[in-house]
Amino acid sequence: MPSIPQIQIRQTYAKIGMDSTPAKLEIRQPQATIEMHQEPAKLEIEHSYPQVEIDQRKAWGALGYVPFPDFPDRIYERLQQVFVNNLAQMAEKGDRFAAIHLQEDPFAEMATDLSVSLPELDYFDTPSYDNVDIDVKPPTLNIQWIKGGVELEVQPNKPEMHYIPGNVDIYLKQRNSLQIFLPKIEQRI
Repeated sequence: MPSIPQIQIRQTYAKIGMDSTPAKLEIRQPQATIEMHQEPAKLEIEHSYPQVEIDQRKAWGALGYVPFPDFPDRIYERLQQVFVNNLAQMAEKGDRFAAIHLQEDPFAEMATDLSVSLPELDYFDTPSYDNVDIDVKPPTLNIQWIKGGVELEVQPNKPEMHYIPGNVDIYLKQRNSLQIFLPKIEQRI
């Protein structure tokens, strides 16, 4: 039996190729700018030294050493006492002279006692165990604390964004084709 010739058809489909590069997003953020100012804390200390005042004028006065500015005042004080004492003695003598009713002769007695005596000026202070005055002033201490501080100025920097778009390359990887093969027909005539 004779075979029937067959037609062969070969078909290839078109192929599309795609190459893509993805998009890139680069984000970079510089560090924030920080300015810091620091005020240091302070400690202020003020103090005074102890003071000792010694007044020994009374002790020197008891020994007879009187400073010159005080000497005239002492003489004046003592002369007032001497004047009062002399006045009392004169009054006493006057009373004796006036006592005529007594059988005494006060004039003769006083004439025998007549001697010129200068009053004794005692310008010494009274000796005592507490003639030296001591005054002690304790020291003072003042402590003052002044707080410090920190001032921060923060300035954030904006992020830097850089976008690189992606792309898609579409190309024809394989063309479509249609091939028809015809059988060989041999005929003999």
